[in-house]
Amino acid sequence: MRVFVGVPSYNRAKLLKLCMKSFAGSRLVRGFIVVADSVTPGEAELYVEAIREARDAGFEVIHDVKIGRRGSTQARNRVLDLARENLAHSDVLALYDDDYIYPGDKTLAEALRWLRDGSVGTVGGRVINLGKRKVDPDFALNVPHLADALTKATGFIILNIKHGPRETEYTTPLMAMRAEVLSKGVKYDEHYGGTGYREESDLQRQIRELGLKMIFEPRFYAYHVAAEQGGNRYSDLEDRVYWKWRNHTYFMEKWRYPVAKKALSYAILTAYALLNGPPAIRGMIKAVKNR
Repeated sequence: MRVFVGVPSYNRAKLLKLCMKSFAGSRLVRGFIVVADSVTPGEAELYVEAIREARDAGFEVIHDVKIGRRGSTQARNRVLDLARENLAHSDVLALYDDDYIYPGDKTLAEALRWLRDGSVGTVGGRVINLGKRKVDPDFALNVPHLADALTKATGFIILNIKHGPRETEYTTPLMAMRAEVLSKGVKYDEHYGGTGYREESDLQRQIRELGLKMIFEPRFYAYHVAAEQGGNRYSDLEDRVYWKWRNHTYFMEKWRYPVAKKALSYAILTAYALLNGPPAIRGMIKAVKNR
């Protein structure tokens, strides 16, 4: 079993370098699958430099670096494609964001332990924010059983990123899976645009539809730099709320949620927009008009 870390990145070469350096000394991670897009040739060269340094440190690096922008789901699908092409079924792909910091092998070992069970398709981990974002911060409801119950009742995905290990329906973007799962045709749905909101929820739903379990393991974790800019992160609240509405609406339509759950989840999004003021309200109205 080899372990590769898949990381998409857009215009954040310095953060990617920091992420990859955090794996120095790992005895579990064989290498990286890097898909990086940049605005300028200079930024692309910084990506090449980060890849070269990782190789010099003894890691294998499979990469695709381009000038331009594929978008979040296309870049993530390229990571999955490269994994399918280069990894054996028994190998493991850990999905990271470029602003994650690896805490050490003890965390990854917990995910690998679960993946020895063939009935487990994905292990989700805890993302520990090193700072709080000012605009549209991440939200979790870390009360035992409550988040999972509300997700089932309302159709709106609410995460508990503290308690476990436990079987769950949805988890964070930090995931580990056997490459065998990728051979079953799962991929990010490229209809999720903008910020990519709900892209990982959709992928996780696909894996569960295969009859495989999803485990949330809090001892599998990463530190999150929580950068405000770069990648899919930007501070335009109106646009962020627009994509929340647009992508969540698509998610519910695709997976044929009942009308009652649609109504409840839209009520949650409406309350969120009202609490965040005029820019968020404008984003909500724009999304409703463009349905």
